[in-house]
Amino acid sequence: MDHLHRIEYHRRLSDGALVLEHTEEVVDHGWYIKKGDDWRRRYTLGCAHDFMSRAGTKPGLYAISVWRGENRVCTVGIDWRPSKG
Repeated sequence: MDHLHRIEYHRRLSDGALVLEHTEEVVDHGWYIKKGDDWRRRYTLGCAHDFMSRAGTKPGLYAISVWRGENRVCTVGIDWRPSKG
């Protein structure tokens, strides 16, 4: 469990408030394969696309935060528009 991460999916409401819609825990070392914020953002978006597709997440704006213990690895925004078909 050395690489346990919690990914939180917060929907952004029209008034700017964030509401937690999903949480997942993953054992994954991917955020550390390469260095830098750009890599962490890209990796997080890839994980989010996979999870949100499987979870049937409604379209909208989301803030996705990755945590390792009490340390935030990164937060990214996404305008989620699931593909049809």
